Amino acid sequence: MPKYQEIYEFLRAGIEAGRFPFRAFLPSENQLSAEFGTTRPTVRKALQYLGSQGYVQAIQGKGIQVIYRPRSTSRFFLSGIESLAEAGERIGTTVRTVLLSSTVETISEQAALTYGLTAGAEVLYLRRLRLLDGRAAIIDHNRFLRSVVPEIPPAAAESSIYSFLEHDLGVRIATASRMVTIEPADELDRRYLDLDGLDCVGVVESLGFDDSGVPFEYTRSHHVPATFGFVATAQRLPARG
Repeated sequence: MPKYQEIYEFLRAGIEAGRFPFRAFLPSENQLSAEFGTTRPTVRKALQYLGSQGYVQAIQGKGIQVIYRPRSTSRFFLSGIESLAEAGERIGTTVRTVLLSSTVETISEQAALTYGLTAGAEVLYLRRLRLLDGRAAIIDHNRFLRSVVPEIPPAAAESSIYSFLEHDLGVRIATASRMVTIEPADELDRRYLDLDGLDCVGVVESLGFDDSGVPFEYTRSHHVPATFGFVATAQRLPARG
């Protein structure tokens, strides 16, 4: 584990456990660098990662303040890129994935406008059911460019695709643009998801880019309302005029 990640995990766990409560200040960069035997830039990288996920805020002249508050929903991140397996470990939720289907599609001109992928390109199209603590909570519709991701074994599709992409294929996942909507449930949602009598789903639409700027993944995730909760950090833009 990289040192910055070790520091991040230590601080995140302390924040979530209440050892660093809401509005408290974290130890200084000098204290953390001495405790972990590393440099201040490494500590700063861990703190920036915490900030990007809404745990802390830098207060000029004072230090790093905790802004995290516990929430009852799943607390997925909109502002960070993590696999569901990583999210489950972070929030203490058991995750199980069932691969429903895996096919190959060719992106049409119309689909290219919707997905942000290249028209005429071949994609792997996976549909996966995601269970959170045994509850059928999410259906993922994943499309991956085959020029970047030639194949995804079923075992990888049912564990962590991102782990397979990064460690087996060497894909460097860089950024993602996302949109969140509430939409009527479709036939697949009604068949598999535990909607608890509702007929709508939360939808997270995501276009992922690798480090060369290629959009290689388009995903629509359909979430049951009961566990549909996301966290993002917002910053005030400079005032105009």
